[in-house]
Amino acid sequence: ATPPPPTATPTLHPTRTPRPTTLPPLVAIDPGHGGEDLGAVRVHDDRSLAYTESDTNLALALRARDALVALGYRVLLTRDGDYGLNPEGHDVNGDGVIDHRDDLQMRIDLMNAADADVFISIHQNAFFWPDGRRGRDVGGTVTFYNAYRPFSDENKRLALLVQQELVAALNQLGHDVFDRGIQVDHQLEADPNGGRFLIVLGPESERIARASEMPGVLSETLFMTHDQESELLQDPQTLDALAEAYARAVDRYFQGEAAP
Repeated sequence: ATPPPPTATPTLHPTRTPRPTTLPPLVAIDPGHGGEDLGAVRVHDDRSLAYTESDTNLALALRARDALVALGYRVLLTRDGDYGLNPEGHDVNGDGVIDHRDDLQMRIDLMNAADADVFISIHQNAFFWPDGRRGRDVGGTVTFYNAYRPFSDENKRLALLVQQELVAALNQLGHDVFDRGIQVDHQLEADPNGGRFLIVLGPESERIARASEMPGVLSETLFMTHDQESELLQDPQTLDALAEAYARAVDRYFQGEAAP
């Protein structure tokens, strides 16, 4: 049976819960997609399903949670199973349309209501050529941040730390990963309209009813369409190493390290 989402009824204007200063920082981890939203998919040569982005994101998030808890941090997962956050179809952002943006708004609302200190949204990439062929040798890791928030300097610092740790972890595993660096989210070339912020990262707009209230980044760890990287994403040892990399980056962030 599909487990229930973290909140059965979405709150359009959630109240932030003040955090006592004696508690350790709260890190929100957002495993992208879930439930009916599979994200990118990897298929076998016979076109049967190999694995999905949503499952990979969750596997990484659960491992990152454990690594952060071991370091003494509190962790909030926007989902801890294979489900979406808006199965009942509420118009969470109030735009009159029920779609994936409502699910994303619920993730933002959860993090805001919990008074998270930072967040990392975990995703995987994919690339196809215009003729539909899979980009077998197009790979790499990239971290997106928003540069138009009151805490944009912290967004960038966290993004740099995450990117550095992921690249180092992959190199140590013997994968000479293409370091795509950090990128400002509204410069996404895949956006046909141009100049639109990623919903979990951007400021309030016609697409974002309530913006995230803490520094955060969106990580595209690897490319599911890349032959070698696809194998890495199914390897438990690699997932463990990537999760530890996320935890190290967060720990360095809270230790106040300057951007590398």
